[in-house]
Amino acid sequence: MSSSTPLCSFIIVNYNGVHYLHSCLEAVYGLDYPRDRLDVILVDNGSQDDSLTVVEQDFPEVRIFGNHRNNFAGALNLGIQQSQGEYIAFLNNDAQLHRDWLKNLLPALQSSNQTSHQTGAKIGAVAGKIRFLDGRINSVGHRRLRNHYWADIGYGEADHGQYDKAKDVEGLCWAATLFQRDCLQDVGEIDEDFVMYFEDVEYSKRCRDRGWTFRYIPEAIVDHQVGGSSTGSVLTEYFCNRNRFLYLAKHEPEQLINALPSSVFWIEQHYDLLYDCLPIIFKKLLEENSNDVVDSILPKLCQNLEKIYGSRDIDKVLARLEVILNYRKPTLAIYDNALHFIGGGQRYLATLASILQDRFDITLIGDRPVTREQLENWYGLDLSHCQIRIIPLPFFDKRGSDIIDATWVTAETPNPFEAISLASKEYDIFINANQVTKVTPLAPVSIFFCHFPDTHREAYFAVDRYSLLVANSQYTQRWIRKRWRLNPTTLLYPPVQMQPPELPKDKETLILSVGRFEPGGTKKQQEMIQAFQRLYAAHPQVMQGWRLVLVGGSGKKNSYLQGLEKQIKQAELPVTLEANVSLERLQTLYQKAAIFWHLCGLEETHPERFEHFGMATVEAMQNGCIPVVFRGGGQPEIVDGESGILVESLDELVQQTYDLCCQRESQPEAWAGRQEAARQRGACFDGERFKEGVLRLFETIEAEYGQVRLPNPADVAKRPTLLRELPEL
Repeated sequence: MSSSTPLCSFIIVNYNGVHYLHSCLEAVYGLDYPRDRLDVILVDNGSQDDSLTVVEQDFPEVRIFGNHRNNFAGALNLGIQQSQGEYIAFLNNDAQLHRDWLKNLLPALQSSNQTSHQTGAKIGAVAGKIRFLDGRINSVGHRRLRNHYWADIGYGEADHGQYDKAKDVEGLCWAATLFQRDCLQDVGEIDEDFVMYFEDVEYSKRCRDRGWTFRYIPEAIVDHQVGGSSTGSVLTEYFCNRNRFLYLAKHEPEQLINALPSSVFWIEQHYDLLYDCLPIIFKKLLEENSNDVVDSILPKLCQNLEKIYGSRDIDKVLARLEVILNYRKPTLAIYDNALHFIGGGQRYLATLASILQDRFDITLIGDRPVTREQLENWYGLDLSHCQIRIIPLPFFDKRGSDIIDATWVTAETPNPFEAISLASKEYDIFINANQVTKVTPLAPVSIFFCHFPDTHREAYFAVDRYSLLVANSQYTQRWIRKRWRLNPTTLLYPPVQMQPPELPKDKETLILSVGRFEPGGTKKQQEMIQAFQRLYAAHPQVMQGWRLVLVGGSGKKNSYLQGLEKQIKQAELPVTLEANVSLERLQTLYQKAAIFWHLCGLEETHPERFEHFGMATVEAMQNGCIPVVFRGGGQPEIVDGESGILVESLDELVQQTYDLCCQRESQPEAWAGRQEAARQRGACFDGERFKEGVLRLFETIEAEYGQVRLPNPADVAKRPTLLRELPEL
């Protein structure tokens, strides 16, 4: 065969089209055209059926390429990039070409090439008569309708020869169309934002703007089983209506406002679908038009949309658009009503902020005075790119307490946390870091970090309004489901970063406990003093030289702490209380201590009074302290039989601690093995693991919020039909 016969590429986009492909490809290779001058390309959009196997076995000449996402327009672009022909055909997998299809179309393109320098007319693409299987007409070209819709010419008509004359048309149906490569190269890529449907209308517009025309030639016949390549009407309904807005935003922005009330989304009151489309519509408007055009259209468009959604929801879209277009970084607010206290939960949020501060503009919100320098000193973190914002709550100020206790707020009182809610709408992302259930989030993205569901659903409960719900332990996850009837989004163990440069070899005869001196005594310091007293009384020789140090945060005028001081004084024990110690002092105590005690949950029945995770336990283990802790709450997720000891009573605590003290003297190798096991287990919860989890979570959030995710046709196809009946177009 002469090389003067032009090479023609055929691009077939496929998604689960195994039932159609065989007939489609047989028709292509059955064309009255040299087989060796056909370059057939199959671009697969992630099929789960046997499409690829069938093609590989029965049509080995076909070149197959995988598209990484289910996007028809993107698949066509990939096919064009891989094509080798002078002429390029787009062909649906459910279309069957008649034998003379190519020979009837090629002469028009070839003659156009020869005469275009004389006439100035350039035919960019040609197509023939596309018919349904019953012989009715599917398309003989595109025509524009009123209200900014488009339709196939002749759609559904019986074929009586009324379209048997060749003519120029505004556009062609891409079920079977033949392009000149020069046209495709001149106009550029197909707009992948359209995904599928209307992409042909939009591309035709760009072709015409560059002087290319389209020709309908009736002798080229195609039989088309509509829907075989896209699974039917739901896709057509959704994407045609969505993409109508994209077309207008790109090419006729002044018509966008008038197009709203005539859209199917509006008529059928599918306002949720329209709202989901707004980011890509606004993005297209801003990217494709001058500032003057945008300034004249966007405010009016927003005013019309506010009639449905309200100003706050439209403001959310506009704020997100600034991030999508890279005008700024996303803003992130982290609220903690106990920010002014030293605590494990506060370390959790401060560590999170330190990890994310280069990716987001972060503001830490509290209700009582606290400085960034204090937070950095307390937790040994760099928070230099974070801002501090204090929002006083008069409801609590009047009560003269340092504690912002949400349980004081009842249905009979106004909600003082409305001030926090109102502030949250100033940010792209709002994190409620200390589980204040009465803060209603108004930010586009909101995350509720739950350390434990302390209360039942009550007045002003708003946790179910958050975008994401993050738990700090499996124990917390279980109780969120039981108490709030909500499913946590993910589990993120707290960061624990207390490893010493090297594990201390010479531990002192010191038992350490770290936990806040809470007025209610939930950390059980009183019981630990009793246990230590019993140890000293029962085993004076073994316990000779041992001492107990209780460390924790405390507010002013703490009656519980005062009671502990009195208890120690009366017992005359080597027990020391250290409140609000520096980080350096805490690290020193961890490195010196041989044993760590924690009894939160002992003799308790209320689940909120158990240790929800146990950061201090992990800190101790990372420093080679052997933990002896209560078997309850989140502690069993940390401590196992090798890395520590779980107890259920004071008697067990006394006995197990006595055994450990004896082992330290009589079996130093076994003791050292316990220390190493504790250290290794503690490393499983270190800062690096937490950082990995945080970055995974927020990279997902950033991608979802900072980009417009294009709809997957496979997901759209699962929706019910959008229309009760088609409006008059």
